[in-house]
Amino acid sequence: MIPISQIALDFSAFATPPNATFAIMAIAAALGTTTSFIGVRSMDLETYRRLTIDSHKIRKELMEATRSGNQRRISKAQKKQQDLMAEQSKISMDRMKSSMFFTLPLLLIWPTLGRFFEGTVVAYFPFNFPYIPREMPFISWYLLCSIGFNIILNRLFGLSFEIDPED
Repeated sequence: MIPISQIALDFSAFATPPNATFAIMAIAAALGTTTSFIGVRSMDLETYRRLTIDSHKIRKELMEATRSGNQRRISKAQKKQQDLMAEQSKISMDRMKSSMFFTLPLLLIWPTLGRFFEGTVVAYFPFNFPYIPREMPFISWYLLCSIGFNIILNRLFGLSFEIDPED
């Protein structure tokens, strides 16, 4: 019989920098890609884009109506905004469901990752910056990587976009 110690993979090389730094970046990128992919598959992007643009237009319309002081125009814009918010809540619920689908397994994996990288400085910030420590433990580095990758991935997958002034 083969002992378990010979079967188990040895991940100790990933417990210290620079391998730990790249391993956490890969984990954050993989989780971000999976979450974005699930988000794209679970929601209607065209409807999401249309509702976002319409919301921008209605907010602008409501601000102009408020500046003008025309009560009828304000009421009309507020009614449009309420109708749009009802539609947006459905899209938001779809997006939240996809996030929950992926968050629950992550919560199960998180304690294992935390124990594996516990007490290890996995990355070094290149300069002093307020509120960001020079030596980064697992949690700090993962959050920084996750935020950075999610911004890029959401843009690539079409989950975030800029609104053209003409729209």
